[in-house]
Amino acid sequence: MSIKLEKILVAKDLSKESSNVVRYALELGRRFSAQVYVLHVMPTVDASVLNMVALTMGADKLAKFNAQNEAELAEKTREQLHNIIAKETELMKEEIVHPPKVEVHHGDAAPVILSVADRLDVDMIILGSHSKGKLHYAFLGSAAEKILRKTHRTVVIVPPVSGS
Repeated sequence: MSIKLEKILVAKDLSKESSNVVRYALELGRRFSAQVYVLHVMPTVDASVLNMVALTMGADKLAKFNAQNEAELAEKTREQLHNIIAKETELMKEEIVHPPKVEVHHGDAAPVILSVADRLDVDMIILGSHSKGKLHYAFLGSAAEKILRKTHRTVVIVPPVSGS
C-alpha cells in the first residue's frame, strides 16, 4: 500500500504553538509534493450578545459594523497567516513545490473545518492540540474530537512543543 497525499488542510488558531502545526503540514506537503491549505476559523459572536447590542445600537448599524469589522479582521488574520507561513518556509532546508493557500472563515470551528475539507477534497486534516486539561474536554468537548468522530479523512493531531 502506498500513501497518497495530494492535498493537506491544516486548521490552526493564532496561538504561539500553531507555528509548529504549520511547520509540520508544510514539511509533509514538501515531502509528498502536496498542496497545503492553511485554514483559520474565526468564531462568531453569540446570538444573544448580538441581540442585546442590536437593541442598543440598532440592527442596521450593527449589521454594517459587523460586516466591516469581520472583513478587516479576516484580512489581518490572512496577513498573520502569511507571515507565519513565510517564517516557517524560511526555516525549511528545501523549497516547497506548491505555495500554501490561505483561507479564513467565520463560524463554529469543527463544522467549518469539515466543510472546507469536503469542498477541497483533502487527503489529510492536521490540527494542533492545546493540552487544555481533562476537565475542559470532559464538559466542553473539542473541535479535534468532533472532527475525528465525523470525518472519513486521515486526521493528525500535532501536540504542543514541550516547554511551551
